[in-house]
Amino acid sequence: MKTLQDLRYTLRQLRDNPGFTVTTFLSLALGIAATTAVFSVIYAVVLNPYPYRAPDRMVHLRLREKSGQEDGVGLTASQWQLIRNSPVVEDAFMTNTGNLTLTGHDLPEDVAVSYMTSNSFEFLGVPPLLGRGLLPSDADHDRNPQPVVVLGYKFWQRHYSGNSDVVGRTLQLTRKNYTVVGIAASRFRWNDADVYMPLDIGSGHENPYYVGLRLKPGISHAGANGALAPLIDQFARQTPNNFPQGPFQFTVVGLNEDFIRRLGGTLALLFSAVAMLLAIGCGNVSILLLARGTARQQEFAVRSAIGASRRRIVRQLLTEALILSLTGAGLGVLLAFRLVAVIVAMLPENSFPHEAAIHINLPVLVFSTAIALATGVLFGLWPALRLSRPDLTSIMHAGTRKIAGRLGARGANDTLVAAQIALTLLLLAAAGASIQAFLRMIHPWATIRTM
Repeated sequence: MKTLQDLRYTLRQLRDNPGFTVTTFLSLALGIAATTAVFSVIYAVVLNPYPYRAPDRMVHLRLREKSGQEDGVGLTASQWQLIRNSPVVEDAFMTNTGNLTLTGHDLPEDVAVSYMTSNSFEFLGVPPLLGRGLLPSDADHDRNPQPVVVLGYKFWQRHYSGNSDVVGRTLQLTRKNYTVVGIAASRFRWNDADVYMPLDIGSGHENPYYVGLRLKPGISHAGANGALAPLIDQFARQTPNNFPQGPFQFTVVGLNEDFIRRLGGTLALLFSAVAMLLAIGCGNVSILLLARGTARQQEFAVRSAIGASRRRIVRQLLTEALILSLTGAGLGVLLAFRLVAVIVAMLPENSFPHEAAIHINLPVLVFSTAIALATGVLFGLWPALRLSRPDLTSIMHAGTRKIAGRLGARGANDTLVAAQIALTLLLLAAAGASIQAFLRMIHPWATIRTM
C-alpha cells in the first residue's frame, strides 16, 4: 500500500513539474540511447559476429611480403587434402567464387556463385533454413559435381518472395538446369553469394583456391604458424606460380581479426565517448534531483514533523529517481533503434562482417536496464540521504544554520558542475579522436583484402 502511495505521489510531482521531468527524461534518454546503440554495434561486430561453428578457431591463411603487404594463400586441391591432415588442423574447406547468368526468365541476370567443397556446410555448421546444404555425395574426385544448388537467403527472398516450396524446383544458370536442394540461413553470408554450388576439384589440379581452416582446441596462432610454415614452404616449391616471387612470411589470422583491427579502435573510442555522455546525463539528473530536493526542504520538514520516518522519505525519493531512470531508459531504447540504423549507415560497406546481425538484442536490453537501475540507485541515493534528515529549526526559522546548509548544498552543486565540465572536455577530445578514426577507416586504400 505504501509503495502505491509513493508511486501515485511521484507521478503527481512529475506531472506538476513538467520542465524538470522533461529535462531529466531527455538527459537520461540521450545518454542511454547512444550507449545502447554503440554497444549493440560492438556486440554484433566484436562479440558475436559470425553464426559459424567455433568461429574463434577459424583462421585465414596469409602471406606477408617484405614490403609489408599481406595477401591470402591459394592452395590446390591436393594441397588442401594435405593441410587437412596437419596435426594442428581440425578440418579445412575450400571455396572459389564466380558468376553465372540467370536464364530461363524474361531478363537475364548476373548471379554471384560460391563454389564450395562438399564438406563446407558441415564445416561452417550453420543448418540451412530449408532443405539441406551441400553433401559429400554432391562432389568428389572421381566424377563431376552434381547439378545441385543451395540458394542464398537474400536471393531466395528477392526471386522467390520467400516461398517455402522452392526446394526441389529447377534453377537455370547459363542455360544449364540445377536442382534447388536447400535455402541457406539468413546469417549464412559466406562470400556474399547468391547461390552455393559444389566445387569441381577433379579438374584443374594446379588451380589455387581459398582454404579456410579450423584449428584444434588449444592450438594458438603462433603454434599454428610454426606447424604449418614448413608445409606452406613445400607448397610454394610445388606451385611457385601461386605464391609471391620474393620472400614472404606465413601467418594465420583470426576470422574476425581484420575487422577488429580496422574497426575495433574506433568502436572503443566511440563507446568511451557515449559512456561519458551517459555520465554527463546522470550528473545532470543528480544535480536536478539535489536542486529539486533542496527546494522541497520545507515539504520534507513538514512531513518529518508529522511523523514521516527517514526511511519513508528515502523510499519516496528513490521511487522518484527509479521512475525517472526507468522511463528515461525506455525512451532511450526506443531512440536507440533509430540510432543503430544511423551508425550502420555511416559504416563503410566492407568494414564489418555481413554475417553480423546489428540490432537491439537481449544482452543490450539487459545492459540498458542495468544502467538505468544503477543510475536511479546511485544518483538518487545521495540526494535522498542528504535530504532525508531535514534540520527543522533552520528550515522553519531563518537563521545562520539555514544559510550554512545552503552553502553546503551550493558546494556540492559546484563539485558536480566542475565534474561535468571535466567530463565534457574529455567527451569532446574522445569525439574528435573518433571522427579522425572514422575518416581513416573510410579512406579508399583501407579496403580489406582477404585473398
